[in-house]
Amino acid sequence: MKTKVLKYIRAAVFIAVIAGLVKCIDFAMMPSGYIRYIIHAAGNPGTEEGYDCIILGASHGRSSINPKHMIKSGYAKNPLSLCIPGESVVNSYYLLKEACRNNAVKKVVLEMDYQYWTNDEARDSEFGDLFEYVQLPMSKVKLEYIRDELIDKDFRTVYFKKLAYTSDFSKVKYNIKTKLTKEYRDYDISAVKVCDANGPYMGRGFFYRENNNDHKCDFLVQEWTEDDISRKVIKYFQKIVDYCKDNHIEMVCITEPITPTAVVKGPSRDANTFFKDICSNNNVRYIDFTLLKNDVFDITDNDFCDWEGHMYGEAAERFSGIMSEVLANGNEEYFYDSYKAKIDEIERKKS
Repeated sequence: MKTKVLKYIRAAVFIAVIAGLVKCIDFAMMPSGYIRYIIHAAGNPGTEEGYDCIILGASHGRSSINPKHMIKSGYAKNPLSLCIPGESVVNSYYLLKEACRNNAVKKVVLEMDYQYWTNDEARDSEFGDLFEYVQLPMSKVKLEYIRDELIDKDFRTVYFKKLAYTSDFSKVKYNIKTKLTKEYRDYDISAVKVCDANGPYMGRGFFYRENNNDHKCDFLVQEWTEDDISRKVIKYFQKIVDYCKDNHIEMVCITEPITPTAVVKGPSRDANTFFKDICSNNNVRYIDFTLLKNDVFDITDNDFCDWEGHMYGEAAERFSGIMSEVLANGNEEYFYDSYKAKIDEIERKKS
């Protein structure tokens, strides 16, 4: 009997040692990132009611939507953007549920970008599934994520954070030094190294991208058809819709403006028509801000750092004001009634 007890004790000690080693490796190898910061912010709003409006999406949303304008327009009292570069519709669903654990969310704005709706090997990889999961605190939401998405993955990706480790061992010293600071422990944005924002953090999930006259490569026309759309993405879009309806949350889907060249030569006309249809079929409001009239939102290719549509801060502030006004009041007169009218105006302006 005594021998059997000792076996259990040794097994427990072995597991504890391994778990401790994993935690130490996580501490040293995993950088202090923006995802950790913004998920924590969503769980600790610092107000009695918390955030009433959550914005979901990827890098376009983070660089083009300043939620403070929603307060000015009266659309929301306390909005927060949970837009994260690379964020898939799958991860948007779990981020929404995580936000709702600690906030009385009344409104959700979902940014729709066709690039995140297609079958993509990078997003369907284990890293694509996990780079936001690893920062979720332990809760029913995280357990649901494991059950629905990770049960068939390599077990190490569920328990370890190895896919988020830095690949540059020279950064280990910096990671440890950062994580020993009060700012890191207090989830201060100053302890977060954000390499892709290209500008200061303005709060509520918005980065003001500085205009550094980035050089754009030649524009490449991208092919897009409905056959390219991921069934998994549609499934999770439906889950977001159903969750909002079940919890009496007002849901609005939007597509943000992109470069005029991309409007003319790219697939946004077909992709956004698909978005309009899928939203209509689910009785969800859809606003295609690509169709804003030029006299309402006057932009050129130079208001973006790239062709796909990451806005510089000045344009983002202007757009955020217009978007918030439309969300609050409708303002149908701000939009062209067709892509033909929009494209004709772009071509006229060029000539």
